[in-house]
Amino acid sequence: MLKKRQNKPKTPYIEGIIIPAKWDDKGTVTGVTIQTFDEKVYLVEHTKTGDELLGFIRKKVKVSGKIRERLDGNTLINVHRFEIIDKELTNHLDYI
Repeated sequence: MLKKRQNKPKTPYIEGIIIPAKWDDKGTVTGVTIQTFDEKVYLVEHTKTGDELLGFIRKKVKVSGKIRERLDGNTLINVHRFEIIDKELTNHLDYI
């Protein structure tokens, strides 16, 4: 007897740029958002993987994880995986 293969639901992913969002009293970045190219902003949840993104500010990334909307209307992402797409974005005026 053959069993039907169940497809696992795919984890959603987003692409965007990592932007600082929170700082401590010394000016160290303690929280980031991912801003997508369609102008959506995702607050990165403080998890081990999410906190790894603190070292990649201004980098273009592809991130997968659980996305949910908070009661205050902000969108939060619990990062499961990420991939750096671009080393660093520069000002587009540098090329003119």
